[in-house]
Amino acid sequence: MKRSLGRIHHHRLDRGIILIVKNTGFSITLGVTKLVLFLLILAHPLWAATYQWRILEAPKELYVNQSGVVRYECAFTTNAADYTIAFKPTGNENFKVSMLTQRDRIVEGKRVQTFDLLITPLRAGTIEIALDALIRHTTFASIENASIGRDNVKKYDFEDETAQLPKAIILAKANSTALSGEITMEVKVDKRRVIAHEPVHASLYIRGSGNLDQFVPYELNISGVNIFAEQPQKNISPSSAGFEGEIRQEFALVSEKNFVIPSVELEIFDTATQSRKVLRSQAVSIEVVQGFERSNLLDPPQITDWSGWVRYGLYGALIVLGIALDEAIRWLWKRRPRRRTKRFYDGAKTVKELITLLALSGEKRYIEVIEWLENKTVSLSEAKTKLEKIG
Repeated sequence: MKRSLGRIHHHRLDRGIILIVKNTGFSITLGVTKLVLFLLILAHPLWAATYQWRILEAPKELYVNQSGVVRYECAFTTNAADYTIAFKPTGNENFKVSMLTQRDRIVEGKRVQTFDLLITPLRAGTIEIALDALIRHTTFASIENASIGRDNVKKYDFEDETAQLPKAIILAKANSTALSGEITMEVKVDKRRVIAHEPVHASLYIRGSGNLDQFVPYELNISGVNIFAEQPQKNISPSSAGFEGEIRQEFALVSEKNFVIPSVELEIFDTATQSRKVLRSQAVSIEVVQGFERSNLLDPPQITDWSGWVRYGLYGALIVLGIALDEAIRWLWKRRPRRRTKRFYDGAKTVKELITLLALSGEKRYIEVIEWLENKTVSLSEAKTKLEKIG
């Protein structure tokens, strides 16, 4: 037999709608507003993102000054677009830490953020790596308000939470060497024979991977030699082994007598063989010869030194040849053919024609020549020559 639920009465109040259900002495009254809030509270775990930190990989053992990578992962239950992670790891007296890489990606709609930290033990013993990160959450409404300047909001509202990361335990073994890694060394010298006080340039190269950032400038000492050393030039970048690349240090060596560049020795801890190793270069002998002296330059050649006399004779012959060529050029220049200016009387072929042309010109300076021609004192060519002199 079905039980009747009775009548349902609706009452509208200022604070919402109240439903009253009557049924044989049983009544339930619920405020719609409170019901909605109650449902939201129950649904909160469904939309609020949670996260979990874990260690993906970490070295079990390291030597002092040897670097290793500890990889942390923070996985969210949603895409966590409204979450940010402020992770700035700091070391202590037991280890040094720095951020190597970080990666943020979405896997099957869930956000996964990975951090690679470079850990370097500073002392021997068991090292405990205990770090924390700041998880910051902001609502989309806060982002919208800050973006459009609603209600004079100028910044985001964050809810901060400090997350304690899982601990990593590393056994640090004793190591007294300053450099660790897979490292090579090379020494180059630009010349082995120089004049006194001429500099010899030597270059020290450190290459490979390891804690190259801890390289200390090498000190080179040679008795009787002035040494000028530059600061090392480091071309290195972070890597999973610490740093990799090349370091170069330049030296200039100046002396007035022979000297030897001693063997350069550098003690390292070779991580490939897990043992100490001494990198050693070959010693280099430098020959220093005396420079030219002024008195030697002015000494005359010996009588028996015919090569000197031949050289001076050649110089003298070249000087005489130069003088002769100069005189020949001057003689030819004076006798070079010159272009004659054409005159109005050049076309006269007879004495009579020349007299006529000169008379028609009306120039008084030609009167004397006209008289010579009329008296037949000069010939036609002689008259033209005299006219050339008159101009």
